[in-house]
Amino acid sequence: MTNAAETGLINTDRLRQTFLDLVHLNTPPGEEREAARYCAEVLREAGFVCQRDAVGNVIAQKSGIVADAPRIFFSGHTDTVQATGGIRVIEADGVFRTDGTTILGADDKAALAEILEGVRVLAEQDVPHGDLQVIFTTGEEVGLLGAKALAPEVVAGSLGFVFDASGPTGRIITGAPAHETLSATFRGRAAHAGFQPERGVSALQAACRAVAGMHLGRIDPETTANVGVLHGGVANNVVAPEAYVTLEARSRSPQKLARQIAHMRSNLVQAAAFCGAEVEIVHEREYAGYDWSADAHVVRLAADAWRSLGREPTLGPTGGGSDASVFNARGVPTVVLSCGYVDAHTFQERVALSDLIAGAEWAIAIARTAALLQ
Repeated sequence: MTNAAETGLINTDRLRQTFLDLVHLNTPPGEEREAARYCAEVLREAGFVCQRDAVGNVIAQKSGIVADAPRIFFSGHTDTVQATGGIRVIEADGVFRTDGTTILGADDKAALAEILEGVRVLAEQDVPHGDLQVIFTTGEEVGLLGAKALAPEVVAGSLGFVFDASGPTGRIITGAPAHETLSATFRGRAAHAGFQPERGVSALQAACRAVAGMHLGRIDPETTANVGVLHGGVANNVVAPEAYVTLEARSRSPQKLARQIAHMRSNLVQAAAFCGAEVEIVHEREYAGYDWSADAHVVRLAADAWRSLGREPTLGPTGGGSDASVFNARGVPTVVLSCGYVDAHTFQERVALSDLIAGAEWAIAIARTAALLQ
């Protein structure tokens, strides 16, 4: 069977319209229903059996044409990092962007469009493939919530390909950091700031002192740290009785992550003691890291599929998290693939139609390449 992508069987007009349909749906975290409905309808037309679980994840399954081929799944997420109400999309020179008043939402609707076009072609052209699933998750942008809630047995025994990385299509993410957060509540003592400030203990001052002494930003090539939220106090004329700060650290090295978290905790505790305040700290592991070699089966499959299209992939780690972190932690070999968008989470976000086409071709090639491994 000739590779469908190589014969130009991608329906470019349909792919373009699918992407535009999706980005015009306003789907911030918790409001993904319309995107899920749209995707499920397309998947059913492509021969998939679809369902939605309790948190709204779309779970679609289709039996393979080729017996004994590895079971694989494609995945993306239906939420965007923020709302896109009133979006105005501009298409110029083959590139989609907005008028600058909203994000585009190509993260991750570029992936949804690519996967949907890919499975349509698989169905229309009888491209050989094994058992195939499509998993579209909810709440990815706010802590990988959909992936965490997905029943483990749904993807057990599969190889996973998550379309959710920025940059030109053709990049394979081989490693990602573990991610941990700290939430600290400082408690001081209120007092009138003009009459008796010496009777007060400023929780806000303690929080600021803690943050000011921390190593933040790029710690080393594998490690980052950030203060995300800091607020407190009740009024200008009241010594702040309470303050709240959230922090995160990520690293591909467990030892470096542990050192960074310990450093941040130490600063929180010492600053509270110096100012005479109390601090309560909640420490959570958001997700685990992973590290695949170029020889790992799931990496080689993605790379071989891209090469079958006459292109050479690029491999490397990322500093961000994705649903792949959850799947890998459950023992399901999964890699993240770039799908063309750039400047995600900003009003300058954009994606080229040529990258959408390449992503759909890659999905087809992965399914076909996996089928050859029977």
